Amino acid sequence: MGEVLILIGCPQIPVQSPLVLYIADFLQDAGHCPVVAANPSAKQLIKTSDPKSHYVAEYKDVEKTIGELAEGSVSYPLIISLIHNDAGLTYTATTSAVAPKALLISVLFGEHAYDLAEEIEYPTEKVVAPVTHNTRPLLTKLDEVLEWAVLKI
Repeated sequence: MGEVLILIGCPQIPVQSPLVLYIADFLQDAGHCPVVAANPSAKQLIKTSDPKSHYVAEYKDVEKTIGELAEGSVSYPLIISLIHNDAGLTYTATTSAVAPKALLISVLFGEHAYDLAEEIEYPTEKVVAPVTHNTRPLLTKLDEVLEWAVLKI
């Protein structure tokens, strides 16, 4: 099967790294290859958590990847964006605009998750919980959305 993009930014909120690995594991089990587009700090945290690349084998720079999407030199049928601040919302809105054919899932977390979710004006499936340290409140909805999404691509 194909590649799926996981888009992440600033690693300020502790749940982000385990969510990336959880999503990557789900995607692999469904026969897809997860590609993580991240800033250098977030990339390093994921690599430290997955030193033998069991879950993620390919990493890209987030800004370069959005540029490549805009140019049309890369495409992904599914893009999963992890958002906990305005910058993440902006990256995701831009990604939505430059990759309109992709199925987009926005996973919003952190103490302002609901406020950020209300600001979204692009087409996306939202998974929202104001969590910072415990992934559990996100996982049931995330599993449901991922199961549906991998069937659509």
